[in-house]
Amino acid sequence: MEHQTPFVRTVRPNYQCLKKICYLLYGIRVKKGKDMSMGKNNTIIKQWLSDEKRMASLVNGCLFSGKQIFKKEHLKREDGVQGVILKTADGKETSIERYRDIMMTSDDGTRIIILACENQDEIHYGMPVRSMLYDAVSYTEQVRALQRVHREKKDLQGSAEFLSGLKKEDLLCPVITIIFYYGEEEWDGKRDLHGLLGLDREEYQIFKDYVPNYRLNLINPAEIEDLSGYEESLQMVFGMLRYRKDSSALKNYIEQNRNYFSRVDEETYRAARMMLGADSHWKDVRSEEDGEMNMCKALEDLRQEGIDAGVELGTLHFIEAFQEIGKTYEETKKKLQEKFDLTEEDAEQKMKRCWK
Repeated sequence: MEHQTPFVRTVRPNYQCLKKICYLLYGIRVKKGKDMSMGKNNTIIKQWLSDEKRMASLVNGCLFSGKQIFKKEHLKREDGVQGVILKTADGKETSIERYRDIMMTSDDGTRIIILACENQDEIHYGMPVRSMLYDAVSYTEQVRALQRVHREKKDLQGSAEFLSGLKKEDLLCPVITIIFYYGEEEWDGKRDLHGLLGLDREEYQIFKDYVPNYRLNLINPAEIEDLSGYEESLQMVFGMLRYRKDSSALKNYIEQNRNYFSRVDEETYRAARMMLGADSHWKDVRSEEDGEMNMCKALEDLRQEGIDAGVELGTLHFIEAFQEIGKTYEETKKKLQEKFDLTEEDAEQKMKRCWK
């Protein structure tokens, strides 16, 4: 007699339901196909860090251990679009365009500094060269601007000034670029140009003193031990990111800081939600008092939804399993009530949805 494989009905649970259960119980973020939200995510981070107070704190905390070198009242947002046109050896023109995520000018009356921030949710192994190119374009734009001024004034003198288009006393504004990395994986890319060139290798060390280096100003919240040098929203969010792989620890952290997380400004809420990978799970829950976002309530609601989703999935499997072994509608409904502690009305509703 030919062996027959027993018929098994394949259950296809709701994808969103599975995502909630995996996130709540195991801290796992389930992705379906290619993540198409990268552009949206970058916009959320840009909006969050484009706040002058937050940007000043980010730079002060990262580079100066919290010392108040930059202040929000001295910062001015700038257009992040940069581009230069260069001529090749054969006279042809080629353009280089770069788009800064965030760019601001700091002018405190005694010094002018250009601050820029690039946001990364994934490791980029060529980042030293990429960041160096961004800065080179910024400096080239400054040179071009000075050259235009001198052409209009017609104040250049001598061959050296005509050759460069600059006067001897001309100075450029320093450019400081921050790389804000908020990805889950530990940053294992090179942090300076020398590292990318491998100049620590024995056979290359002789050239190390003659190759200019370029070092990344990399901010990785997971690596920051002392958060006291940052303003409150950065402290709270950076602290929260330490627990994003442990849903229980994350819940405890938010509960311990309930005074802050129960009234969070909308930009911080959206940034935190996105960096935790919970953008499609956490709903917008506003405080009744002032309309700020209540992250504590959002997490509580999410947890309850996860429990409800787990029960719904469990009842689906339960009903279909009883059907497979030949139990009647009424027998299955009775067992369903007992197993999941349901009222007769609730059990009837679930039976009607799932019984086939």
